[in-house]
Amino acid sequence: MSIHVDLELVALISAIVGFGVVAQFLAAKYRVPSVLFLIVAGVAIGPEGLGIITADTFGGALSTIVGVSVALIVFEGSFRLEGEIVRNAPRAVGRLVTIGAGVSFFGTALVVRLLLGASWDIAFLVGALLVATGPTVITPILAVVSVREEVATALEVEGIVNDVTAAILAIVLFKAMTAVELSPRGYVFLFIERLGMGIATGFVIAGVVWYLLTRVDLPAQEVPQAARLLIFAGAIMAFAIADSVFSEAGIAAAATAGFTLGNLELPHRDSIRRFNRDVTLLVLSFVFIVLAALLEFSEVRALGLAGLAVVVVVMLVLRPLSVFVSTAGDEGFSFRERAFMSFVGPRGIVPASVATLFAIRLRTRTPPSDPAGADLLLGTVFLVILVTDVLEAGLARRIAIVLGVSRPDD
Repeated sequence: MSIHVDLELVALISAIVGFGVVAQFLAAKYRVPSVLFLIVAGVAIGPEGLGIITADTFGGALSTIVGVSVALIVFEGSFRLEGEIVRNAPRAVGRLVTIGAGVSFFGTALVVRLLLGASWDIAFLVGALLVATGPTVITPILAVVSVREEVATALEVEGIVNDVTAAILAIVLFKAMTAVELSPRGYVFLFIERLGMGIATGFVIAGVVWYLLTRVDLPAQEVPQAARLLIFAGAIMAFAIADSVFSEAGIAAAATAGFTLGNLELPHRDSIRRFNRDVTLLVLSFVFIVLAALLEFSEVRALGLAGLAVVVVVMLVLRPLSVFVSTAGDEGFSFRERAFMSFVGPRGIVPASVATLFAIRLRTRTPPSDPAGADLLLGTVFLVILVTDVLEAGLARRIAIVLGVSRPDD
């Protein structure tokens, strides 16, 4: 029996991983979030650069690859969140993922509708997707910007929770576009069933993994490796089981499993955390480069000045508004810290990956297809991601120093 190996694909994957490692090295050396280098690398090898990667490179497997990768990233971020820190976090954190998310959702939808002339369906899809900041971009920033624990926790919790809720909300809205008879109560039901399925699956998988790690006897020398691999397998299984029942429920399952396991007594916790972090860095690098490589500037340029105006409003009006409304009356954050949080709102992999999936479906679904809506959706989401990642991630450390929320030598 012979095994066929696509050497070109193997070489491509190796190159992507290599670019990712170099990006992480440069980020550590120059104290700049790795997202910047990953985007540059992706654009360089994509259709707008060398053309090494195209939309057909990974065939129909791209959405699956991205989905599993996002689940691993969200799992790792949730695993690091300590329940005590979350419980003791200022009340504003809860408002940030509810009231703040609402301001971002409705505000972005309205701006896209008014400035770009999008249909309400597309406008609300863009609004839902751009609620998500996410650990994929927040974690690299906090790795090079040292701020108070309360500020870091608020940004991390917001990123993880909004990644989950934004993805589910967007899927519900997209489903509603083809189900015109759906009532407002139906929207709520679709959202709750996906979130509930994800949370339930996450708890069950976390319980199974905890039982295997703490109640099953293994040779002492095998326990560290078994712990790392079981945690890794648990993250993927939680995502796969929940997502096979309801699309996008897998992200909620991964987040729930990660947070639950992260707050249980587990053997070799430090080893598990190091392993999770190393895997996440590789996965993050791979997915960011691939998605950046699929960016077509023609879709972004077609938005013109109106597209830039949308970005300006999202960055300089809606983000500060959501932060200051959410933290109003809370003495847990100083004005300077609120200003810093207002600046740190870059968008990451979840809106990029889900927008790409929606665009493919909008162009091919019958009836009716909506290629113009697909272009507007993808162009707007990627433009906001590109600008916020470059500016907010690139300048975050400098802004933190200027505002006095981080020391220059951090």
